[in-house]
Amino acid sequence: EPPREALSHSTHSHPKITTSFLPTHHLNPPILMNSTILRHLTIDKVACTLITLSGTLVFYEAATRTSLNDAQNARECRYPPLGAIVTEAHVRQLERDDVVVIKNVLTTSQLSAARRCAERLGGEMSRTNHGNDGDVRQDLILSIREKDNFFLRCDDEKKEEKGCREEEDDGMVHCIKLLRGIPFLLHRFGYSSSQNHVIPLQCQLARYRPDGSVYVRHLDRCDATLAEMGLLGWLRASDYRHRVVTAILYLNSRHWDKGGELRCYVGGRHRDVVPAGGTLVLFNSSTIEHQVFPSSGERYALTCWFNGVLT
Repeated sequence: EPPREALSHSTHSHPKITTSFLPTHHLNPPILMNSTILRHLTIDKVACTLITLSGTLVFYEAATRTSLNDAQNARECRYPPLGAIVTEAHVRQLERDDVVVIKNVLTTSQLSAARRCAERLGGEMSRTNHGNDGDVRQDLILSIREKDNFFLRCDDEKKEEKGCREEEDDGMVHCIKLLRGIPFLLHRFGYSSSQNHVIPLQCQLARYRPDGSVYVRHLDRCDATLAEMGLLGWLRASDYRHRVVTAILYLNSRHWDKGGELRCYVGGRHRDVVPAGGTLVLFNSSTIEHQVFPSSGERYALTCWFNGVLT
């Protein structure tokens, strides 16, 4: 019979060893590294690291903030029906005067359908999503695209009350395509004030209520310097700093007489535009200051801004 000690060792191939008796070179390297890091960490160092990371994220957000990630070029936005509306004479006038007004660009049925669609979407509009102070503008706005399903965006009550119909959506889509197709004709007719136009997929639908809502005098293009805006503000205004042409299409009654004029300042004088339904206004975003006066009725406008390079 083997000795008890020998039997014990035969049932355990390796004796139990605790790491406390091992030299440090036998310890797992990551354990040593983590221990070293923990010994050298301080609240100040952690705070500095968090501040650096948060600052980097803030600047990254500012530098990448844009609504033009999926924007298109002028050729991609070509819309044949627009060829019978915007002519070479209109483009030459835009070059000469920096503003041109084209009336009755919508048929009666197109205007009626687009207006009804705008009214249905009225409940989704917000005064807080344009980023301006309340003393600058009081309109309600909504960003819309031609591929939006406006019918599904109505709640059930409005579907029943307003009778949401596909032809109404088609009317609004037609208006969006009209606006977005303008840069193609600017290029075709050799518009000389700007080039390399970039067209966002979305247009802005604005609603001015008959409660004194206005938009004070302003310029659509941001020409403030880096020193004036600060680095974050300047980066976040990237889309505004490159606007070159503004296009507005009014969706009110064709015989509008309820105020809400658009006043465009041209040189030392001004021109007032009545926001009658079917009226299209084009102006140079970098030169034409403008404002909106209060109206006594619900006033709707669809706007698209084209970015590009001034020449």
